[in-house]
Amino acid sequence: MTAISLKQSNTHWIDTIQEAYAPNGTPNFMDSAGNLIEGIYLNLPNEVYHSLAAESSTKIKTLAKGRHHYFRQYLSDVCRLRTKAQEYTFDAGTYGHMLVLEEHNFHGQFMRNPQPEDFAMPNLIETIPELKAALAKYNLPISGAKAALIERLWTHDNTLPIYEKLRENAIEQFLTTLYPNAIFSNENDIIEYAKLHNLNIKRDFEFILQDVQTLNPNMLLLEELIKKHVIDHIVWDDAHRVQKSTRAHPKANWLFSDGFAEISIIAKCPTTGLMLKVRFDWLRQDAIAVDLKTTASTNPTKFGYQLRDLRYDIQQVFYCYVANLVGIPVKHFVFVATEYKDADNCETFELAERKRDEADAEMHELLAELQECFDTEDWYGFDRSRSTWVLDV
Repeated sequence: MTAISLKQSNTHWIDTIQEAYAPNGTPNFMDSAGNLIEGIYLNLPNEVYHSLAAESSTKIKTLAKGRHHYFRQYLSDVCRLRTKAQEYTFDAGTYGHMLVLEEHNFHGQFMRNPQPEDFAMPNLIETIPELKAALAKYNLPISGAKAALIERLWTHDNTLPIYEKLRENAIEQFLTTLYPNAIFSNENDIIEYAKLHNLNIKRDFEFILQDVQTLNPNMLLLEELIKKHVIDHIVWDDAHRVQKSTRAHPKANWLFSDGFAEISIIAKCPTTGLMLKVRFDWLRQDAIAVDLKTTASTNPTKFGYQLRDLRYDIQQVFYCYVANLVGIPVKHFVFVATEYKDADNCETFELAERKRDEADAEMHELLAELQECFDTEDWYGFDRSRSTWVLDV
């Protein structure tokens, strides 16, 4: 691998770890002028890390596809970000990461969307026939969509074990513990709040909501909180199986111990002058780096193809390079791969030395190319000379 000059403090790197923020809220990773400060940081929020003006392994992997890909993704004004509706649509892999790496940050923040069997009631009213039968018992109309049937029956007797109402109540109780006295159940609540505070309600609802949240920023709409904190039961169960399978693997369980989760590092490349950043899933105190991958298959051949296609090799050498720059002597990097869809299994993988050497050389070439791109502002596609391709397919 390319020789890397470690800082003198490499054997004492743990002593140089800082909290991302000082007790007064001042960021330790940035000076008063907004310039990044090299170092090793804990508890840097994920969204803050991603906003840092530094090159990441994801950016370098994008450049490996072509400099035109890098330009489109990070420098152009074309915006294809996920919509707000998709923002909280995390998958089992995301939650599985939380459970394996930072279980304490998962529990109490999320709940499983309650299912009928969770209430263990033999007389639970759930289906349309059950709702109609209950309505008929009280001589109430039985026509309409399911939501109308539920509301009609609930209005008549709000002590009946109606599944949807029990589910809604369980969710609201959970969210109230997270946000006491700070939840609007629906739009009518917001209108009433606006009236109470003499706000103009003869406008579009979005403007009323803006004024209400300006008046009381702590007030939140239940619907948004449900998206953020209530997890689909299948996703919830999958995520917990990711945790169980990973922790059941002796080597993986050992790897995810005696270390730091989600540790962030900022360093300056001495060759290009570029600011670089990495965020390790797990970094052991013995400087072994561990990266958790949820995958469709833990078959070694298939995972090898995934490693190649998604350029995990570039990720590994980039992470090691940046860590070395701040004095962390990372020499071993292990991928912990866990599958959960078609089977439950975990395997651990390391990259062959030959592939590490190849990836390391390519990574340094890409850093140099990126600096050239910034200098020349030349973001060509596949041919620097812009000549015509002759195809014989």
